[in-house]
Amino acid sequence: MPRRIRRRPLYLDLHLPGMSRRARLLVILTVVLSIIAAVTIRSIAYFRELSCQMVLSDATDLMTLCINDTISRKFADEDYDYDYFVDLDYGADGTVNAVRANMARINALSSELLSDIVHAADGGELSLSIPIGNVLGSSLLLGKGPEIPVDITMLSSSHVDFQNELSDAGINQTKHQIKLEVVIDIDVIMPWQTVSTQVVSEILIAETVILGDVPETYLNWGNTN
Repeated sequence: MPRRIRRRPLYLDLHLPGMSRRARLLVILTVVLSIIAAVTIRSIAYFRELSCQMVLSDATDLMTLCINDTISRKFADEDYDYDYFVDLDYGADGTVNAVRANMARINALSSELLSDIVHAADGGELSLSIPIGNVLGSSLLLGKGPEIPVDITMLSSSHVDFQNELSDAGINQTKHQIKLEVVIDIDVIMPWQTVSTQVVSEILIAETVILGDVPETYLNWGNTN
C-alpha cells in the first residue's frame, strides 16, 4: 500500500526577525498602503488620459458643427457661385488659357467667415458640460454622474484658406474645384488640464468643368490667411 504524504498548510508571511509584533504590523501596513497608493496613482493617470481624449473628441465635434453650420448659413443666405471667385481667360481658339482668382473677394469672404465663426462660437468662448460617465469608457454609464465643466477658447492663429484643384474629368475636359479649408486652433480647458488642439474642416464650395486641356496658368491664386 503506497505511503500517504501529508501536505503541510502553506502560510504566507513576512519573515522579519528581531521585530516586535507591532513593528511587523507597521511594516506590513506600510507595504500595503504603498501598493494601494501606486495603483491609485496609475489609475488616476489612466483616467486623466482617457478623459482628456474623450473631452477633446466632444470639443472637436462641437467646434466642427459650429463651423459647418456657420458656412452653410453663409452660403445659403448669399449667392456665391463659381464666377464669384474665378475669372477664366480664353485664347483665340476659345480654350481656357488661365484661371484667374478674384483675390479681393476671396480675402474679404475669408475674413467674414472667420468673424461669423467666432460670433457663432459665442465670441470664441464655448462651454459644455460632460457627464463623468461619458469619460469612463463604459456604455452603461453614458449620460450618468456629475457633469464636468469644459471651456473651449478659440486662438488668434485660426484662419480660413481657399484652395483650388484642377483634374482630368474625361476626354478634353478639366474639372476645377474650389475648396474652403477652415483651421481653428482651440484651447480645451478642463478642471485638471488644459490641452491645445486644431480643428480642420474642408468644404467644397464651387466647381465647374472646363472644356480643353488643363490650363497652364493660375493667376493670383494662393492660400489666404
